[in-house]
Amino acid sequence: MNITLRRQIFLSYIVMILFNLIVGVYAIWSLTELTTITNDLIYNDLAISEKLTKLHDSALGQDLYEKRYLGLQQPDAAEQFWTRSREFMALVADISNLNPALRPVLEQMTTYHDAYGQLFSEEMAHIASKRTPDAVALSGGAIKSNFDKILLLIKDAELKIKIQQNHHINRSNSLGERALTITITLSVVAFVFGILFAYLITNHLTTAIGHLKAATHSIRSGNFDNLPEIKGEDELADLAISFKEMSARLKELEEMNLDANPLTKLPGNLAIEKELLTRLNETQKFSFCLIDLDNFKGFNDRYGYARGSDVIKWLGDNLLMIKKDLGTPEDFLGHIGGDDFVIICSPDRVQAICNRIIEQFDRGIAEFYDAEDVKKGFIVSIDRNDKPAIFGIMTISIAVVNTDRTLIREPKEVAFKVTELKQYAKTFPKSLTIMDRRRVG
Repeated sequence: MNITLRRQIFLSYIVMILFNLIVGVYAIWSLTELTTITNDLIYNDLAISEKLTKLHDSALGQDLYEKRYLGLQQPDAAEQFWTRSREFMALVADISNLNPALRPVLEQMTTYHDAYGQLFSEEMAHIASKRTPDAVALSGGAIKSNFDKILLLIKDAELKIKIQQNHHINRSNSLGERALTITITLSVVAFVFGILFAYLITNHLTTAIGHLKAATHSIRSGNFDNLPEIKGEDELADLAISFKEMSARLKELEEMNLDANPLTKLPGNLAIEKELLTRLNETQKFSFCLIDLDNFKGFNDRYGYARGSDVIKWLGDNLLMIKKDLGTPEDFLGHIGGDDFVIICSPDRVQAICNRIIEQFDRGIAEFYDAEDVKKGFIVSIDRNDKPAIFGIMTISIAVVNTDRTLIREPKEVAFKVTELKQYAKTFPKSLTIMDRRRVG
């Protein structure tokens, strides 16, 4: 059967249309699958991850208020404990509804949490009956054991969700790679028939899928900023928007776990208080160091906020390096705010750490002043009464309370004693360490 040129052209167009239909249908199906996977990540996996993070924070909050009630015996600490307890159970119910597969773990968690609450009630009864040693023993024994089991179950649930997320991401990668291969193959065949239009459509699809694949790899490796830029209002643009939403949610969840000062990235007040309470409840011998800059306000007013922030950042980096060089992993460094820092370490290392802090500070602080001010040895700035005043080159004061010398029962005693020592240290026109030399007994 002879085929005329018209029929050949017609058949070639039929083939072109057929291949375009195949490409279009397969691409739409692939994009729909990718969108479904992305929506699962955003509205299911990420929602559960966020609630698990809140669940973890709620458990830590209960632990904090349990220890605060044990140490301070404040009624509001008990109220906060039960508020966090109810919040914990509400989160467990939400997670169970979102992902039934986690129910066995959540049921175990609920059992331990119920026991945890009953044990806390017993601890309250001991304290009410003036049986503090029994309450301390209960807190360090059964209560701590139940709390540790709860945290392990939360981590187990987080691991299961992480595996589920990786499964979705791997599935998305596989689907993207398969879609890319098939689309390219069909495009090459269509190009053989000389259909430029089909080639252009395929090029658009392959490029978009390549961008989405690269974005998926970037998100999996922790880079949330390498996002696909796909213009238009079609499914590809919607998928790109979904990727951006997913990246923003992942980045938000990552930042939620940071309890740090925004300038120095060091732990803030909540972490400092929890560390202090833990050490006091465990009757550890430690040194509490409050580090404060002298004449910092005058420097800030003279040179501006930006240079003042540079000094704080430099000091934070120095303290972190000194802790690493002279301390141990158990030592703690925190940033209260402004120019106030805290180091908690062993009494046998505190003198060496304080000496190194003063040595490095005095050696490096002059670099932040103008040369002419360093030569004069002072600056003229505004005091707290908004009047001109002379301020010397900044020095550093360190107030130290040692629990092996000073009897400390609760955090506010540490704050009172260390503030008293700091005020005394500031009366000296030089960098120095003031320690509480009074011994217990």
